[in-house]
Amino acid sequence: MSATNRGSERRANDFYETPETVTRDFLLNHFEGNFHTILEPCAGSGKMTKVLKERYPDSHITGIDIAPERFPEGANVGIAMDFLEFPEDFGQNNKEFDLIFTNPPYSLAKEIITHAMERWPKATIVMLLRGGFLESKDRHFWWQDKLPTELYILSKRPSFTGKGTDSALYAWYVWRPGVREQKIRVIWGDEHDADYDKRMQRFYAEVAGKST
Repeated sequence: MSATNRGSERRANDFYETPETVTRDFLLNHFEGNFHTILEPCAGSGKMTKVLKERYPDSHITGIDIAPERFPEGANVGIAMDFLEFPEDFGQNNKEFDLIFTNPPYSLAKEIITHAMERWPKATIVMLLRGGFLESKDRHFWWQDKLPTELYILSKRPSFTGKGTDSALYAWYVWRPGVREQKIRVIWGDEHDADYDKRMQRFYAEVAGKST
């Protein structure tokens, strides 16, 4: 599920799934770490859990969604429920997730992040969100002790509907427990297509021209 209203008519539960190529580029080319017990709290039909399983084939993945269209692809366990009401005693073997990874509904992103941090303080948390999530007076004080340790800004805007993109900036926000160092990276954010190749060639030509 995704982070904002896209288009003139809002989908129920902010249901905008992330393109697999966006998640795959991040997991394969930028995100570091080995994880074994993964939670996708807004899984939808499994666009993210499918790629998570590709990246971590030996992991145990739990996918939750308030109204799943089907069993989340790639997940070992699929649950239809509200993540914010996740029971304390659920699944003893999966109680300590080491990675929580999702694209939350924008209207509930703060609550979902807070719940994940409080419930699983030892887990690495990854959220795909609009850059504008850093804004707002309502979140100013909330941010003071919750700044991400890593921020990966997407140069190429994702299309969550298959009908073009909106005007928002998107980024992968990463919180790693116990890490104080922060880093920011600007990444392409999708598979390297013909547009990427053309821009890369132009970049190298400009660099070569400046060095002569």
